[in-house]
Amino acid sequence: MASLKALILFLIGVTGSQAGICQDVFKNPNVTGPFFKVSEPQGIEVYFPKRDVKQEMFGIKIYKNQDLRRKNISCDLCVNTTNVEDGCFKIKSTTLAVKTGDVLKYVMLGKLSESPTILVSNAQSTEFTDYVIPANCNCRESSGGYCSKASSKITDYRPLFVFHESTGFAVYLPKAMSTAVAGMQALKNANFRRGDKQTFDLDIESFAERKGCFVYEATAPMLRFGLGDHLNFIVTGKKTGGEKIRTDPRKVFVHDYFIPVGCTCPSEPLKTVKAKPINLI
Repeated sequence: MASLKALILFLIGVTGSQAGICQDVFKNPNVTGPFFKVSEPQGIEVYFPKRDVKQEMFGIKIYKNQDLRRKNISCDLCVNTTNVEDGCFKIKSTTLAVKTGDVLKYVMLGKLSESPTILVSNAQSTEFTDYVIPANCNCRESSGGYCSKASSKITDYRPLFVFHESTGFAVYLPKAMSTAVAGMQALKNANFRRGDKQTFDLDIESFAERKGCFVYEATAPMLRFGLGDHLNFIVTGKKTGGEKIRTDPRKVFVHDYFIPVGCTCPSEPLKTVKAKPINLI
């Protein structure tokens, strides 16, 4: 069985002409995983860049909310394709349902034209917690709806982010009884520096409270996000006993699309991608 190192060779080859999603998502050469576009509650698209002219096949085995250490696991979606659109291998399925909080563990497969060997990556995972809403999508989800879907991991201070691509974003953090005030400091596409004073792209001392959540909604064009961007953030605030809250820096990537229920996008003509089942290796 080939290693992840062998599969990564695909990612450092000659970059071809890419457009649309491929151009935006994979503009960072360090992005080695696929791009997922999920429509809640049903349907998923998977994109992977063809950066090596010798790569003739891309495949993926997806396991939803499963422990890969257990025996007799079953693949929720196992497909591969040789079709390339706009510089990406693309797979589309309407059989896999994904909802808030689901974790997709996956293994990527690939094949070079010069070899019959199927290259297999190590297992990776992605959690569908944050929403990225395409710019051409009109979402009717209320703020209260997002608040109810926010992470329940209060002690981790892990908020739910909703990015309206190019137009604004929102942050929802469930309100714990022990938390009096919650805020945030954040940097766009940058890291926090130790010991140095920095100008934050976002410095909110106190979020508003609404329907059981601390909420911050930004609609001004001062801080816009697109595919491939990320936000490095620290949750701040105070507990009811007066203790300060300041988490370690964390990152949220505007990478995978997670389109919520009630979000309607204009219909676009899509090319049919032939995907065939593959046997587990």
